[in-house]
Amino acid sequence: MNDTLFQVITAFIPVIGAAITGFIIPYIKAKISSARLEEISQWVAKAVKAADVLFDVPKSGEKKREYVISFIDKTFNAKKEVITKDQIRILLEVAWKEMTET
Repeated sequence: MNDTLFQVITAFIPVIGAAITGFIIPYIKAKISSARLEEISQWVAKAVKAADVLFDVPKSGEKKREYVISFIDKTFNAKKEVITKDQIRILLEVAWKEMTET
């Protein structure tokens, strides 16, 4: 009886491993990614506000944009690329739009 139970358990180990690899790990990564994206979005909003204060001269929009992109890139991509500059630009535009609407 113990031999049969051992064979059944041994047969289920690869199935459990496949389930963990196929479903649970991607689910955890998606949750971490959404939390990380929310954190980056908050930092982009703060950087947009800081750029607005730092570059308080007319027609300095390009300097503000470069400041925010550079700050976020250095902050989050120091060790490996977490977010691309295009993604930063999109978050920047969203944060700017939200800031000007209020």
